Amino acid sequence: MEGAHGGSCNRDRPMLHRILGKLAPLLRPTADRTIRGGMAPALLLLVPLLAGTPQDGVAQAPICGERYEVQVEGGALDLPYCSNLPVGEPNPRVRRIVFSIHGVATNATTYYENMVAAAEKVPGAMEETLIIGPKLMTRAFADDRDDLLPNDIFWNTSSDRFWGGESGSSDRHPRTGAISSFELFDRFLADLLRPELFPNLEIVVLAGHSGGGQFMNRFAMASPFEDEVARPRGVHVRYVVGQPSTHTYLTNVRVDLADRTRSTFRVPGADETGACPAWNRYGSGLEGLEGWTYMERVGAETMLERYRDRDVIYLHGIDDSDPEDSQLARGCAAMMQGFHRLDRGITYF
Repeated sequence: MEGAHGGSCNRDRPMLHRILGKLAPLLRPTADRTIRGGMAPALLLLVPLLAGTPQDGVAQAPICGERYEVQVEGGALDLPYCSNLPVGEPNPRVRRIVFSIHGVATNATTYYENMVAAAEKVPGAMEETLIIGPKLMTRAFADDRDDLLPNDIFWNTSSDRFWGGESGSSDRHPRTGAISSFELFDRFLADLLRPELFPNLEIVVLAGHSGGGQFMNRFAMASPFEDEVARPRGVHVRYVVGQPSTHTYLTNVRVDLADRTRSTFRVPGADETGACPAWNRYGSGLEGLEGWTYMERVGAETMLERYRDRDVIYLHGIDDSDPEDSQLARGCAAMMQGFHRLDRGITYF
């Protein structure tokens, strides 16, 4: 299995304003919707995602104080998160909800604080925006902590947490129930969209960077939340995928790496697939969904249909082009997608 990798992004601060200018047209509301606040949502997202997300050491990364409780077979599980406003109190001023999802460093507080700092630069944004920074922990992270609460949720591997796998358990922190990270978010989002909470809500922005970008790439194609909850309420959903190490392909074609123009795509030959049997299995493609309960239930055909209609924005740093980056996924399936993050992102887009 290709693992989920991700790293920090401190490479592109000088490029920020140029990138904002190029991406601004893509971040405006769709033609059939007018979202109050103009470019505020765009700035709110782009500044923290591109201005850098320093990695905290695992042992030092604090655990957010808020908890979202979800009932599963076997009991309750709690997702730690940071937020600037109470999520369970009615607030007619809230017009947008923004999720900021961290990478492998599990530094949710940093991502949350970056998003808040960006919102504070936009007049009126803080009062109208609910910002949430969820903390998706791995078992290794959890077992290294003494401050977990009894029901705090974690996943066995980074791939599990970022690709929709079932939550885990350990000898030190036993858990009697489990839930997919994607189903957990479906439930959290559905609860937030109860009409009595935020009656004037217009848009939900789901942003992930690095490992969080891997989460968002796959969640955007699989989740029923937009179709079943948001759209009936008239709430627009935007997915922002920032600098993931790998993407999940919806077809079995890959770029011809010998063609540096990225203009030639083909089904890999028998010699390539023979050397890399998992090249199109889930995580890299949509085969082999068995064992990924959530994704298997949705099915490849439904994911393809859903992704066609989703508002997904991809962000990649111009200088994120190091093929030797220690946090870059380098398995054979990942290498079929390109030589580094920027190469893979442009090719996928």
